[in-house]
Amino acid sequence: MTKNNIEPVRLMANENPFGPSPKALAAINEQSQNVHCYPDWVPQTLKEKLAAKNQVPLKNIMVSAGSYELINLISRFLVNRDEEILTFDNTFIAYSLSAKRNGRKCVIAHMSGPDCNLENLISLCTNKTRVIFFANPNNPTGTIVTHDSLRNLLETVPDNVLVVVDEAYCEYVTDESYPDSRQLQKDFSNLIILRTFSKIYGLAGLRIGYGIASEKLVKILAKNQILRSINLLGEKAAEAALDDVEYINHSASHNSKERAYLFNELKQLGFVVNESQANFQYLPFPDNEQKNNVYETLDKDGLKVCDLEIFGHEKSLRITIGQSETNQRIIDCLSRI
Repeated sequence: MTKNNIEPVRLMANENPFGPSPKALAAINEQSQNVHCYPDWVPQTLKEKLAAKNQVPLKNIMVSAGSYELINLISRFLVNRDEEILTFDNTFIAYSLSAKRNGRKCVIAHMSGPDCNLENLISLCTNKTRVIFFANPNNPTGTIVTHDSLRNLLETVPDNVLVVVDEAYCEYVTDESYPDSRQLQKDFSNLIILRTFSKIYGLAGLRIGYGIASEKLVKILAKNQILRSINLLGEKAAEAALDDVEYINHSASHNSKERAYLFNELKQLGFVVNESQANFQYLPFPDNEQKNNVYETLDKDGLKVCDLEIFGHEKSLRITIGQSETNQRIIDCLSRI
């Protein structure tokens, strides 16, 4: 409870407000009796389900301990020490952190607004560039790169430059111009797609993600993956979560409706907002004083949003889209400022 005896709500990490799928919870309860046993060396059933869901060959699927593990493996084992990683400044911080931790140089493209302009990446691409990372939808701004823009990037950069598209929030997208990345991958073997069970599937605490890449790249990454990095509960929960289509559709539909509500209400209150395609709303401010005032006001009302300063992005907040009552609380709270 907060000082005002208000139940706090987590709105800082873009978690599914409904929690895990009931089928995933049932699988966790069932498998809890087996946690004294090691998981299989390879999560074969999960890989098969992911290959079927994404309509790609099994050899193109790699399961990981969250997308973090794949980001780290790519930075460490697909980039040489004399090569460079390229990404944006206002995007998921894991890309630049992974480069730093693995002793790789990271070149940063500036974003003048909420959109990831891929032309800015192209202009910074040199013969030392080995990997390009970006999130789509972008975290924290919620904007998307379109199919045509991604195709143009892939047609422009050399074949030896790996383009890593992090689609952690893809299930929430409603914009029809969003890329069909799996189709593009059939023409561009240097495209790597990252996905996760941490967002719409509600399994953030179990750390399960996966990648879709060429057979050659999957083999390199799998060879260097820590043995049994995927835990039993995560593996079986992910398998069950894939089967609960009704739950995923409900989560996506709810998010779409509530996202529009938050956007319209925030705009009417005078906040600078852009139309997000993810499960969060990005709020930039002209200065930290105004940002801090909004953050503290929400915090006193038990609404725990993300101050993006912890990720090196000053003057901005990110608010996870919650259940209907929570989103109403956000607007009621901000309307009192």
